[in-house]
This record gives sequence, C-alpha cells and structure tokens, in this order.
Amino acid sequence: MSHFASQLKWQFTLLQKNNIISISLAVTLIYGVILFFLRDVPHLDKVLVALVLNDPSVIGFFFIALAIYTEIKHQILPALFVTPINLHQFLISRTLAISLIGLLCSMGLALSVKGFHFDMLAYGIGSFGICLMSALLGLIMLTFASEFLNFAMLSVPVFLAFINVPMLQYLGAIDMGFIKYLFPIQGCVDLIEHAVSGASINHWYSYLSVLVVVPLLYGIAYRLFNSKIVHN
Repeated sequence: MSHFASQLKWQFTLLQKNNIISISLAVTLIYGVILFFLRDVPHLDKVLVALVLNDPSVIGFFFIALAIYTEIKHQILPALFVTPINLHQFLISRTLAISLIGLLCSMGLALSVKGFHFDMLAYGIGSFGICLMSALLGLIMLTFASEFLNFAMLSVPVFLAFINVPMLQYLGAIDMGFIKYLFPIQGCVDLIEHAVSGASINHWYSYLSVLVVVPLLYGIAYRLFNSKIVHN
C-alpha cells in the first residue's frame, strides 16, 4: 500500500509540474464565478450538468493522454518500464490522480450554483465515474496513435459520441429512448441529474453501471497499454 501511496503522490507531482492541476482549477474558477452570478437564472441546473459532462471529462480524457505523450517524448516511460514498477499501480494511480482533480473541479461547479443544497453522494459518484471513464477511454485511445495530434484527431468523434450524445439526450435535443442506457456514462448522468434537480432515477442501474463499466474499461486499457506501449 505504501508503494501505491508513493506512486499516487508522484502522479500528483507530475500533474502539477505539467501545469495540469493549475489549468484545471483556473478554468473551473472561471466557470464557477460565472455560474455563481447566474445562479438565479431558470434552468441553470441543465447548464451545470452540461458543464460537468464536458469539463471534468475533458480533463480526464485529454490531459491523461497529454501527460503520457510528454513522458514518451522525453523518454521517461521507456526508462520507467525497465524498472520493477507495477503496471497496475502506475495506471490506477495515474487514472485516480487525474480523476480526483476532475472530481474536485466538478464539485466546485456544483457548489457555485447549489451551495450545499444537493445530494453530494450521488453527485460525487456520478461525476467521479465520468472522470474515471473518460481517463480510461483516453488511455485506450492513446494506444492507437503515436503522438498527441494524431490522438486528438482520432479521438474527437469517439469523445463526442461518448460524452455529447448522452448530453444532447439529457438536454432534450434528441430522444434515443431505451438506447440511451447503452451509453457507458448514462448511469453517471442520471446520478448527477438526480443530485442537482431531484429527478427520479433507477438507482440500481445508475450505481451498478458505474461498478461494471469502470472495471471493464480498465481491463481494456490495461491490456492495450501493456501490449502497445510497454511491450511495443
């Protein structure tokens, strides 16, 4: 456990050295101030949910890839993988670190609008689930591209389908009916919507989907990263 704690601390240090933490908090602060002054505007809850779907997910998806590509470019990862490092600890600590930053940012957005008048448990699990899934999807996608620019071009349609289609469904722009439950983040969207607006949801589905999808995405990310990045 001490090795994992040290690895997690090191991941936070790397994120700060790459200015990812500072950038994330600065963007969240700007959004938070705007939302605070607009908190009496009708239907602001929908704007909040839309921001939570986009801001922390972008942090998880693109920043985890940017950090790893930077380390590949500077020959840090090749040197790291010849040491007896545990790959599971490396991937989990990196995913957890970037996801905790995303969770902190999403909590800041909710507090700026709702104060403490929302279901923090459901909101926290929903937003943290989105952060984890986005980061793991970023790990999966980076194994198919050799540099960040290629990754960004390849990932745009995947990211839009992963995040924006459920968001459009939530905003009422499209109606997918039962098909919406096939999207990995739908349970998280339901939890966040319930937390901020009290909407009725299927709690069993929402919580269980997070427990199923996160390990599934991690298993895929681990296998691809191990075969295409570590042993390439």
